[in-house]
Amino acid sequence: MAKKGLSIGKKAAPFRLDSTQGIKGLEEFKGKPLVIIFLRGTWCHNCQKQMPELNEYYERFLDKGVNLIAIAGQKLANIKDYAAAKGIKFPILSDETREVIKSYEVFTPIKWDSFRIAIPSTYIIDENQMIRYSYIGENQADRPSAKEILEVIDTLSIVSDDSGSIQEELPVFLANMKSTLEHVNTSAAYVTKSVEGNLHNIEGLKKASQRNYEHLEGAVDNYQKKSSELNEFSQQLNATSDEFTDIQQMNDQLSHNIQTTRGLMDELISMTNVVNDMSAVISQISKQTKILALNASIEAARAGEHGKGFAVVAQEVSKLAHGTEESAGSITAQLQAIDEKINQSFSSFATFETTMNTVRERISVNSAQILTISDGIKSIADDSLQLGEELNQIKDSQQHAQIDLSQIQEIETTINSEVNDILHDMHYHVDQLNALDERMKKK
Repeated sequence: MAKKGLSIGKKAAPFRLDSTQGIKGLEEFKGKPLVIIFLRGTWCHNCQKQMPELNEYYERFLDKGVNLIAIAGQKLANIKDYAAAKGIKFPILSDETREVIKSYEVFTPIKWDSFRIAIPSTYIIDENQMIRYSYIGENQADRPSAKEILEVIDTLSIVSDDSGSIQEELPVFLANMKSTLEHVNTSAAYVTKSVEGNLHNIEGLKKASQRNYEHLEGAVDNYQKKSSELNEFSQQLNATSDEFTDIQQMNDQLSHNIQTTRGLMDELISMTNVVNDMSAVISQISKQTKILALNASIEAARAGEHGKGFAVVAQEVSKLAHGTEESAGSITAQLQAIDEKINQSFSSFATFETTMNTVRERISVNSAQILTISDGIKSIADDSLQLGEELNQIKDSQQHAQIDLSQIQEIETTINSEVNDILHDMHYHVDQLNALDERMKKK
């Protein structure tokens, strides 16, 4: 049986088409069984094999009171040429627009939807124009033979028999119907069981989805908390980094002050050197004054009585020279002490400056590291927010899936109910057929 085509038990789709024997419509064949053969076209190799065979058995179809027609999706002129050349006696209808092929759901789209080629198919329609049999080929060569179609017609018991053999065929018909209904009954039971299993699986899926939703909701809350904590930590690190920046600026200012003090100390040392030079000059003058006083004393001694006054002057000059020398020595000693203290202070300041430079460098490095850490934490916070948004999307998706599953469950429940109704109807029909079979046996 085919996967396409109209289902058995449905009303045949009406049509009215031009044919090799004039206009033909479905209504014209009402009251007698009708076999409809859908052809790909008179150009089709397999169709060219099938049509002569149908033509050979055409009289047997008519003898059984069954009409036979074929429908092809091509121009009537081409069909007439072929039918005339091959002597085809049964009508071949032209469905050039392929609307009938579409209505019987036996078409194959090619390139665009408006162009359809019929799948090789066979329908048997009873006198009430209900579809009693359909065969849709799986490929171009998959077609029932004319003999097989006649055998199916006999099995369906849709042909009236003037000899009164209906009484013999009725039990066979009942047996076939019972077998068919039992098969449907088994299929319905299987479908029911499958649907129940699906409902159970869907219920489990709903519970699992609900659990996932709760877990995801908790994860989203945790990530939001972590994100808030990371943001606070990042703000603290930024504040600490600002403090280190201030300390670095203060250190730069202190270093600048030290450099200024060092310049002043250099100037003081220069001034001390000048005073030291002056002290050296005073010492030199003192030495020369001593020599002058000594010479004056010698000359006063030579002058005798007349040189006493000069001797006094020489003595005073000698005392002055001695005092000047002592003062110069004292100044030199003091200057040397000052110079030593200044050198010590300079050495201390140089050490302090080196230390402060080291501290500044370390603060600078630590500040850069803290900034890097701060940027990293900010990045983590951003990633956490992004992950939180993705989890929110997953949560929303889970909610939609929950809704979809609920809808599926409702549909499955409806299907289950409908299948149960079908199963109930099948049981009812089986009971009726059994009763009919019993009545026939009594006769």
